[in-house]
Amino acid sequence: MLTFLLSASIVFFSHSMATAQDSIVQKNTCEKRYVISFQDDAPGFFVDKDNKKNGTAYELLLEIIRRLGCKSTEQVNSYLAARENMARNKTDIYALGTPDEKFEKTSEFVEMYRIPRSLVISKKVADKNSTIETILNNPNVLFGNVIEGRLFIKESEQTDLRLKHRLRDFPGPALVFKALLDGRIQATFSSPAFTYYFLTRENRMENFVSIPDGDGEAIISGFYLSRKRLSEQERASIKKIIKEIRQDGTLALVAKKYVNPVDLKYYQPENQ
Repeated sequence: MLTFLLSASIVFFSHSMATAQDSIVQKNTCEKRYVISFQDDAPGFFVDKDNKKNGTAYELLLEIIRRLGCKSTEQVNSYLAARENMARNKTDIYALGTPDEKFEKTSEFVEMYRIPRSLVISKKVADKNSTIETILNNPNVLFGNVIEGRLFIKESEQTDLRLKHRLRDFPGPALVFKALLDGRIQATFSSPAFTYYFLTRENRMENFVSIPDGDGEAIISGFYLSRKRLSEQERASIKKIIKEIRQDGTLALVAKKYVNPVDLKYYQPENQ
C-alpha cells in the first residue's frame, strides 16, 4: 500500500512539474520570427577582429527581440536598400535611423534618444574662429553625406550644398569618414558615436576640429516599425520595450561601449 501511494505521489508530482514546465514554455514561446534590419556600417553594426558582431543598432535590436521572447532574421543593408525593403514589406524593424519622410510612408518612427550634432572638419580649412556657418559658406569645403540619407545634416543645408556642387554622397558612414581621412572631402556632420568610432578611437582626431552645434536642434535617433507587417498591438508592445530599454539603463550600458564618457549623458534614463 505504501509502495502504491509513493508511486502515485511520484506520478502526480511528475505530472504537476511537467504541466508547470509546459505552462512556462507556452508563456515564453513566440511563433513569429521578426525580420530586423540595420546598416552594414559602424558604429551601428560591425564585426570585430574576433569575428563577433557588435554595434549600437545591432545590440538594441537584439535586446528588443530578446524581450519579445522571439527569434529573428537579420537583414544587413545599405540605407537605401533598407528603406526599399521596408517599402516592399520585407522588414519588420529597422534601426537606427532619423526621421525620414520616405521611410515613414510605410513604417512608424519611434524615438530612442536625442543627441547633439557636431561638424567635423579638417584643420587644413578650419581655424580657431571657424563656425558651422562660416564652414557652410566656404566654397572650398566639400561635405560628405550618405546616399539618399542625411548624415546629421539638415535638409536645407543639404539642398544648398548640392546646388553648389559641394556635397559628395557615399553608400554609408564608413565611406564618408574614409573620404574625410583621405582628404577627398573636408567636412561632415557627426554624432558622439560616429566621432568616437571613426576618429577618437583610432587616434585620428589630431587632424580635425569638432565644432558643436550648440544652437541647433537635437538629432533624433530611433526605430522604424512596419505598419503592414506588424499589427497595432505588436507595434505597441515594441514601443513599450523601446521605452523600457531607455528607462532601465540598458541604452546607457550599450552606449558606454561606443561613445566617450563625457557623452554618456545623452543616453541616460530621461529622469536622470
